[in-house]
Amino acid sequence: MKPSLSSLLDYYYESMYPLLKALEEKRLGIIATLKKAALTLFCGAAFLFVFLTHTNLFIPLHAFLLSFMSGFLMFMFVYRHERAGYDALFKDIVIEKMIHFIDSSLLYSKVNSIPEHAFKQSELFVESYDRFVGSDLVRGTIDGVDVHFCDLHVEKKVRDNDDKESWETIFQGLFFVADFNKSFYAKTVVLPDVAERNFGVLGSWMQGINRQRGALVKLDHVEFEKVFVVYGSDQIESRYILSHALMEKIVQFQKKIEKPLYLSFVDSKIYLALHYTKPLFEPILTRSVLEFNGIREYFELLMMITGIVTEFKLNEKLWSKR
Repeated sequence: MKPSLSSLLDYYYESMYPLLKALEEKRLGIIATLKKAALTLFCGAAFLFVFLTHTNLFIPLHAFLLSFMSGFLMFMFVYRHERAGYDALFKDIVIEKMIHFIDSSLLYSKVNSIPEHAFKQSELFVESYDRFVGSDLVRGTIDGVDVHFCDLHVEKKVRDNDDKESWETIFQGLFFVADFNKSFYAKTVVLPDVAERNFGVLGSWMQGINRQRGALVKLDHVEFEKVFVVYGSDQIESRYILSHALMEKIVQFQKKIEKPLYLSFVDSKIYLALHYTKPLFEPILTRSVLEFNGIREYFELLMMITGIVTEFKLNEKLWSKR
């Protein structure tokens, strides 16, 4: 039976609340520690600023930057140290229990992710990258379909005109892999149609000359074409995969989630990426873990992810795999 909000509420009070009370005490303790650290470091930075300016070792601006930047860096060290243990405990008590409540057969690891070769095989993001960090891997079988998904952050190192290094995000968000239950040999990639949306006819022309992606595939779903651009190594197979019914489901799913959506169909698997600007399963330190609304948000997110199988009817084996 599909879990509901009412059954979640019962589960919350019966199985989670006693553990959450202890976690809430830890959260409040961390908040108190951080407040003390902030006050102590602020006073220390102010004292250092006065000392440096009175001894004429630095001009006031440099003394201010040195003093308060040092205080800030020390505070961030304390913050990360305090937060690390809390985040791990939160995931054990909230995220893992929530996943098992939704489907007890699913396996969860807060420190693992999908392998890099799966990310590359999807061909959703073809840029080279320098940092690949994933967490919160969930794997198992949903309605007979093998699935894997995790929270992923992929970045590349860039340099500006002054040769300063910084990190640029290639992708951050949910990365989902499932068996598509159809056999196909070509590759089909569905991307957000940013070019045509922003540049009109010129954008459409730019799509057609994207040699890195392959041939542009035109389809007969008007609304789908407005939202997505499709590239495929075999036009016929791309149209076979992207049936009118599936395109309609993708459009409706996009409207529901209101997030940039990327899809690809490679080696009889579907790869799906949803762009988020923050980690998916990290706790909000300033919010009480005893608030049911916070628990409900994680539940709804996980239900949306696990529901992808039925949303796209991946569990309906209309074509047997050869």
